[in-house]
Parts: sequence; structure tokens; C-alpha cells
Amino acid sequence: MHESIQQLISHTAERLGLHTYYLKHHYFTKQKNAIGEIQYELTMEWFPNDHTDHQEDELNPPGTAVVDVDIHTGKIQTIIFVEGTSYSTSESLANIASNSEATIEWIEEMTDLEFGRQFQLISESEREMQFRAAVDNIPVYPGGVIQVEFNQEGQLVLFSINGSFPSEHQIHWEPFALTPSIVEPIASNQCKLFEIPVESAQEWKSIYGTTTFFLTNNGKTALAYESVEASSFQYHIDQIITWEGTTNQSIPLKEIDLSTEVTEEQALTNLADTEISTLSSAKKTKAREAVQRLLQQEFSEDSGKWRLATIYREHTYLFAELRPVEPGHRIIEPKLTMILDASTLEPLNYTDNRILMEIFQDFKVADTPVITKKEAFEKLHNHLEITPVYVYQPHQKSYILCGKIECANGVDAVTGEVVNLDE
Repeated sequence: MHESIQQLISHTAERLGLHTYYLKHHYFTKQKNAIGEIQYELTMEWFPNDHTDHQEDELNPPGTAVVDVDIHTGKIQTIIFVEGTSYSTSESLANIASNSEATIEWIEEMTDLEFGRQFQLISESEREMQFRAAVDNIPVYPGGVIQVEFNQEGQLVLFSINGSFPSEHQIHWEPFALTPSIVEPIASNQCKLFEIPVESAQEWKSIYGTTTFFLTNNGKTALAYESVEASSFQYHIDQIITWEGTTNQSIPLKEIDLSTEVTEEQALTNLADTEISTLSSAKKTKAREAVQRLLQQEFSEDSGKWRLATIYREHTYLFAELRPVEPGHRIIEPKLTMILDASTLEPLNYTDNRILMEIFQDFKVADTPVITKKEAFEKLHNHLEITPVYVYQPHQKSYILCGKIECANGVDAVTGEVVNLDE
């Protein structure tokens, strides 16, 4: 074991008061957050001293402390005490539940983040608090989440921090300028007809709704919510996949390993960090050809029926998402995902979400809409919510001010009734 890892283990035991525990397991993982930043973590499983006869196929015993630490910053990312039982001797972990201020001060100490400037409270109950990333109390997307939970004795039994928490120097500051008069004409273009499954009635219902999106502060560019929340290594292709004739090729489908575990050496030296930040035109072409070959083999009658929408990278793979060329209105859309080797760009396997849609095959078909999109938006525009947020721009590696535009209501396309989509 490397000396720096041993120091992390010893420091963790001391900081969390794990004096009545012993280290049962430890391993290393590679993680990537929502803005593409790579970090390597040491995961430790600390068992209570009186659990020495544990079998490998058994669940971790109550009181086990599972701790994730970023090995390069030394910051703790996760603390979990199994089944809400803690044998920690740390006074700080026993006292932080005394009031909200004490909890926030402890989080600031653990994370080196400043409350109000970098994160804000979004929910609080007697035994749980949740925070999100924010700069000067303005939320960021994609952002980070902090969660803490306590047991009945007030002991900390869960702490986790995930995502990105930018500081002020990463923000392009400007006064918020979006008003309803600027937003509404653009939001009207986002108003669409959806068919939503209603399980209680075993039917599809036609609903007009406005998709959530982000609008840049100058009012000129609308950003899809999905693209903002997606990986920064996502590339939009938007090409229809076609072929002629049949193929005699045989591509063997291979098992996909999405494990994030790495060796100690890789974690310490970043040898596993070989992800590319760009996908050249030549590689995009080769990836498209690989997608076409696998699609032709597995779905020989589907030439011209699928559009290669995006390509993104996870682990050692490229994932190519295909959408129907002629999409319907159903909110759950068919999707194929072709999986390629990120180095060789050879096709390996695929997934097809249509098998999940079979549960709706006996649902009654949606009724034909009676009202128009224009009529529906007239009923929705007063329900629009405009919230200032900061949105990450991968190419600039900074956050810009936008408005998050959302609407919790929809309009029944048959009756014209305004309905709450959250219900």
C-alpha cells in the first residue's frame, strides 16, 4: 500500500472517530461529474470491532462505516453508517444535528465551501437536510447536491456530496434581464403535444405542455434541459442511418463492463484518465459507420428509420443514441443505444428500450386533439416560471446567466382543461 493511501486511511479513522472499527475492505474508483471533471476515490468499509466472523457473501453488518475519499484532495465525498447505526466516538458527528447552523458549519468545514455563496438549503426535516450548488444563492446547472441524515439519537448516519460547486471566478456575472415579454414567444415554440400514459385508466392521454428549457440572458438561445444535464463529452450528430441490400457480416456481441473500479497505481498516477475531450470528424465518421454496421445486422429492415442523434463517452465506451426518424407524440420515445469501443470504435453491443414500453401495449390509444397548440399556450403562458440560474458552458469552462423556463401545468388537448402535470 502506498504511503499516501495509508495516510488517508489513518486520517479518515481519526477524523470520523472510528476507534472501535477496523478496515475490512478498500478499493479505488474513477468518477466523472456532470461537467466532465475526473476524480479518483478511495472507498473504505470499516467494520465494528465485534464483527470479525463476517462472510464475504453476507451484507455489511449494522454500524459499518462506508467512506469515500477523493485521493487527490483528501476530501470526504460520502459517509454512510449502515442501517443508521453509528459507533463513532467523534463528538462533532454527534453534535452537528443540534441545530441547522451547526450542521451548515460542519459541512463548510468538510467541503471548504461557503454557505450562501456556493451552496444553499433546499429542504429540511427533523432528521434530514438537503442542499444544492448555488453561487450567491443562484442555482447552477448541472450542479451539485449535498445531503445529510441523522438517526433518532442525533448521530450523523449519512453525508454525501456529488456534482460541481463552482466559485465566483467561474461565473460570468451580469444583471438578470429576462422578462415574460421576452420569454413567452420563445416558450410558445417549446409548447408541444404529448401523449402521457395514465396507469389508473389504462390509457394514453393527449396533453399540451411546455418542455423545461434554459434561455440565455440575452434572450437569443434556448438550451434543452437534457443537453445541459448531459455529459460534457456529448456530440450532436443528427444523421439518418441508411444502407442498401443485405450484409453477410457477423459482429459478435460482447459483454459490457461499466465497472468504475481501478487499481491503486491508476488512481495515484491518473493512468486511467485517457478520455478525449474532442471527437474528430474522422472519428465521428468511423463511429457512424460502426453504428450502421451493427444496426444493419440487428435490424436489417430498419434502413432510414433511425436517426443517429448523439454520441457520448462513458468509461471506455462510446454510446451512440438513435431516435426514430418519425417520432410520435408519446412522452416515452423508442431509443436504440449502440455501444462502441472508445479506442478502436468497433461495435460491441446495443440496448433497445422498446422492451420496457411493452407494459403500455394494451393501453387505450389517445383521443384526437380538439384544441390547437396556440389555444393551449394561451392557457399556459401565465403559469410559466422564470428562474435565474447559471448554466455551464463546456467549451468556455465557465457558467453563464440564463433563465430556467418551466411550467408545472399542461392542457388537456381534448377538453381544454388546465391540469397539474406533477400529480
